[in-house]
Amino acid sequence: MRQNGERRFDVAFSHMSPDNVHILYRLLRPCVDLARSGDPGGGTTVVTLSREGNMVRKTLLTSVLVVSALNIACTSFGPKKVVSSHTAYNESVQLTVTREVLTNIVRSRYLDPMQFLSVSAINTQFSVSVDGSAVVGGVGQSGAAGDIGGSIGYSDSPTITFVPQSDNAFYKSLNSSFEISEVIAFDQQYRFSQSHPEIQALSLAMSFASINGADDFVAGDLNQEYWQRIEAIVQLLRLGASFRVTPEWDFDTLSIPRNLITAEDKIEAFKSNVYFVEEDGGNTVRMAKYRLVLAFSVPGKDDPEVVTALGQMGVRPGRERYVFRPPFHATPGFSDPHAIWVTARSMMDIINLTSYFVNVPDEHKAIVPALASTSGLSPFTSKINIRSSREEPAFPYKVKHRGYWFYIDDTEIASRVFLEAMVAAYSSRVGSMQAGEEGQPQVVIPVGGG
Repeated sequence: MRQNGERRFDVAFSHMSPDNVHILYRLLRPCVDLARSGDPGGGTTVVTLSREGNMVRKTLLTSVLVVSALNIACTSFGPKKVVSSHTAYNESVQLTVTREVLTNIVRSRYLDPMQFLSVSAINTQFSVSVDGSAVVGGVGQSGAAGDIGGSIGYSDSPTITFVPQSDNAFYKSLNSSFEISEVIAFDQQYRFSQSHPEIQALSLAMSFASINGADDFVAGDLNQEYWQRIEAIVQLLRLGASFRVTPEWDFDTLSIPRNLITAEDKIEAFKSNVYFVEEDGGNTVRMAKYRLVLAFSVPGKDDPEVVTALGQMGVRPGRERYVFRPPFHATPGFSDPHAIWVTARSMMDIINLTSYFVNVPDEHKAIVPALASTSGLSPFTSKINIRSSREEPAFPYKVKHRGYWFYIDDTEIASRVFLEAMVAAYSSRVGSMQAGEEGQPQVVIPVGGG
């Protein structure tokens, strides 16, 4: 259209952000007579141009391309930035937790106090900046020239919160025994255990401190009877034994004549998840709770190899099912010869036992306690090493303590397998306990902010 002898025309852009509208206006300023934005047709920006010549068309075309590129960048670079940042933070936290576990294993060997510091929160704020420019000279004249450009930038401002895990809830979890189902499930699900009996044996040894009255160490030395129990379980697994979750009644009262129990008594007991279980042909009942227990299902109970292994495990042969029982299942004055009585370890106990694998430098032999040999624990233990060196190693899992580097050699697969298991055990049990709920201090660090 023409107005006052000038050629004018409108250009419409749909669904542009306010920032990009501003950039477009700056790019077209040399040839813009009127710019207005509104919503005449579903989020449309209308720009009215009032100059003539090829430079207007070139400027317009280039401006559209630049703004379109910026618009695309806002919708594509953002998600990519989230993905890359998430991966980077994930790898950093993984390395931090692994080194922390390794540090406390070394501290345990040196009898130095342990300390755990968790990364409780990572808050990050993304910001985007866009800019554009245009210079046009000689509009309406021959030889018109100009320059046009645009830019987009991203910045990431993370804030990381560290929490010292030193409250009552954390140490209670650190020193509490694992549930039997936890350690057995971990032993069986761990991908190397089934195909490597020596790893299975070590995993069981790291899980239980006592099996049917045989403790792991006696007077500071490895108890051979305890290790015989471990080997018997591994042998039964080789012969086809398996773990099964089965129900049973948890009896905790004396027998009561059935005729003394009323309907009201049964209703009140049911409200507390307690049942009356009949005994002695229905003449007496006992109150009991329903519970699930972990049992060892043994095939071929009369098989000579099975009978021998059951005897070595400390139970009476002849049954197809043997229940693993913690100490609190025991009843005073009653002994069950078909039960596998076990004491599960705590995470603190596992860390202390793992300190046996720390290679102490000769320079430090005088400041660390002497430990019993673990050569009889499992053939696998000779392959596990937390090595030490004055020089910083080139491997990722390394920590510095008392002037020496302690590390896991990447070429020693057994050591890496064991460290992976340690980190998984820690994370599954203790790593989920968040300190700070009882007023513990928190350290908040704005990264890059000094």
